[in-house]
Amino acid sequence: MADIEDEVRAAKVQDRFRRADLFLAAIGAEIASLFIIALALAILCAPWVFGFGAAWAVMEWSYSLSHRAVPGYILGVTVFAFFCRYVWGSRLQRASRRAAEALIAGKAN
Repeated sequence: MADIEDEVRAAKVQDRFRRADLFLAAIGAEIASLFIIALALAILCAPWVFGFGAAWAVMEWSYSLSHRAVPGYILGVTVFAFFCRYVWGSRLQRASRRAAEALIAGKAN
């Protein structure tokens, strides 16, 4: 009789561990999906962030030379416009969008 009770107890404990394992696996899969989406967003936003960073750096450099804000703003806008027009053409935007879509879809390419 004690063996049957031990088996029932062991089955209950095993069932609890199986449920906890499934729950943690589901949480891990959801976190992995969120990381993939975050990486895809980073791919899409990286050119803009780089442009803002370059514009800010030029603005700071200009301010350190002239100690006036207006030339820095003019140079910052010029640099950002240069990036928008000549560096980030439609090809780069299409390529980054395709990379993000492929990443979300789970493709390797």
